Amino acid sequence: MKNKYEVRDSSEQLIFSCNDFIECYDFLGTSGYYWYAFIGMSEQNVNLIIDEEKYSIKNDQFADRFHGRFTVQKIIKSQDVLYAGLYFSGRMYKRGALSLLKTVNALEERVWLDMKGNLKLIYLSASFLKNGFPRTLDKDTVVIEGKYIQDYYAFFCELGHAFLGNFGYMGWNLPGVSDLLINVARKGRTINIIWKDSDLSFKAIENTVPEGYYQAISSDILMTLKEHCNVILE
Repeated sequence: MKNKYEVRDSSEQLIFSCNDFIECYDFLGTSGYYWYAFIGMSEQNVNLIIDEEKYSIKNDQFADRFHGRFTVQKIIKSQDVLYAGLYFSGRMYKRGALSLLKTVNALEERVWLDMKGNLKLIYLSASFLKNGFPRTLDKDTVVIEGKYIQDYYAFFCELGHAFLGNFGYMGWNLPGVSDLLINVARKGRTINIIWKDSDLSFKAIENTVPEGYYQAISSDILMTLKEHCNVILE
């Protein structure tokens, strides 16, 4: 099923496959669920159960990193396209990540710079879908460019970029960062992190900490990094 999406019911029975899965603009102004389009379906007469059945969707091109579950709230059929209002749950999937991967230039640097606030979670989700968790690191010195950290979530975007390049993923919260640093710093290896413009980025992070998070977030970040790496602030 290379590059095809598969939809299965709660008993893992295949319901249909399709060539593409599109995140749609909410043209009906609904709330509580979002609209998607299944393109190029293998079955034309699909009867999805509204609200009660929980379906799953996956695509092998993401190596099982995109494997979400959803319930169907509403259906609109149009030739070989099935539009569906879905209540979607995915562990690492944020709505918009698939569209970002389809539209952005793979060589464009730091595409999150044009994203405001928690919309950067879409970039982080896309990074995970594209590249997954890092297992190795081919360098001993990592440079974090603090001038590109405009807010809290930008730190995680820049951290992934510093370690692994464009669409590199190093977690979207501090526990996740700690777990992934254990992976890349194992076998007694020392990784040096040079953090440029650190004071500037600390202020940007602390001024935009999401509600409910600890306010001393820069010290928490430093403590997490220093547990696994040699950190140099500039």
